[in-house]
Amino acid sequence: MFFAGFFAVAEANKVNRPNAKRIGWALAALMWAWTGCMFKAPYTVAVAEENTVGHCAYIGTISENSDMGAIQISPKLTYDARDKVLERAEMMGATHVVWLADHPFACSAMAYYCGK
Repeated sequence: MFFAGFFAVAEANKVNRPNAKRIGWALAALMWAWTGCMFKAPYTVAVAEENTVGHCAYIGTISENSDMGAIQISPKLTYDARDKVLERAEMMGATHVVWLADHPFACSAMAYYCGK
């Protein structure tokens, strides 16, 4: 009698298996898309020393601050000033940057175009 009940439950579960596969594939696709959205392409701007960009065209000086939130209430502690500087340099068409100041809370750099 026990086996008959076991097989009946197993037979009932067979009907739900295609739905489980669909849900599994949907979850896998969702996770794949979510991790793909989190991937950030590397910057095309190179970090250089000041003596190596003497022949390059100066574009400008870029300064950015990290958004650390209100320290007294709840700090975010996101140190993204460096990323912001590199992103702005890339948008300005720079190929190289020379760091003037590189701190966790703020960064500044001089942007140069050195040709392709």
